[in-house]
Amino acid sequence: MKKAFNFLVFFLILTAGCGVKGGPYPPFTTSPETVKNVLIKQQDQDLIIYWNYIPRYADGREMKENFRFEIFTFEHRIIKTVKNSGNLYWFRYKFSQEKEYCFRIRVITEKNNKSRFSRYFCYIPTLNYPNIKPVFDIKVVIDGIKLIWENNNFKTNIYKGKERVLYPIPFKSLSDNKFLDKNVSVGNRYCYYITFEDNNGVESLPSDIKCKIFEDIFPPEPPTNPKLIERKGEFYLIWTESSSKDTAGYIIEIDGKVLNKTPIKTYIFKIPEYKKGSVIKIYAVDKAGNKSKPAILK
Repeated sequence: MKKAFNFLVFFLILTAGCGVKGGPYPPFTTSPETVKNVLIKQQDQDLIIYWNYIPRYADGREMKENFRFEIFTFEHRIIKTVKNSGNLYWFRYKFSQEKEYCFRIRVITEKNNKSRFSRYFCYIPTLNYPNIKPVFDIKVVIDGIKLIWENNNFKTNIYKGKERVLYPIPFKSLSDNKFLDKNVSVGNRYCYYITFEDNNGVESLPSDIKCKIFEDIFPPEPPTNPKLIERKGEFYLIWTESSSKDTAGYIIEIDGKVLNKTPIKTYIFKIPEYKKGSVIKIYAVDKAGNKSKPAILK
């Protein structure tokens, strides 16, 4: 009887020690993460409200379902088209008075799960803004895409993207009337607009959006100092390489006949069957297939 009692006590202690009141992990939530760090600025009579948002649930898990944003002022909910570029989201709000405008944002998933409201983010705009619509020219140059506009006393903000969209964050801000964008790749389209900004950080009306496809249409510099060297009855053509950084190779031509269809990546070439009085031309060819003016040897 005593042994049975001791076994029963041991069993109860064992099962009590092994029992778990809750799971080993905190409970999951389906509520989206709250929007934080909303920024507001002014362009003409528009407020631009923008924020970064990585879709996660409030417990930190990645949110794979679709979602949307609801926008509220102090008075009521407002319907706005929220645009995005990656994890950057924004909308524009036209104001009419110099008063405080406040906004808060809530996230709602396709299953109608709602985040907590963000705090209110507020801004007091001014009707004293740069009353001008910027105009600029855009063109493709050898090193990139160049923007030019008239001189003025304002700082210039340059906005850049691949679509005709009024992005909220400038790519570049400068006190000049021109800018060369070298951060471009051949075959890609780039769109720009500019604003002028006063000393209070208030921007003008955006310019028109202008786009260009960056294409390499500029031939490389030609090679120089062509010379013909004879060694034991054989002729070798040598030259000084083109100064252009994107030179892919050289094409050799004698009396109008091309000796190599594929550009050679050297500065010495053996000439077959050379005849005195022949005209030799050497062309530099770049990676886009543009051919330079010839270096001529008679």
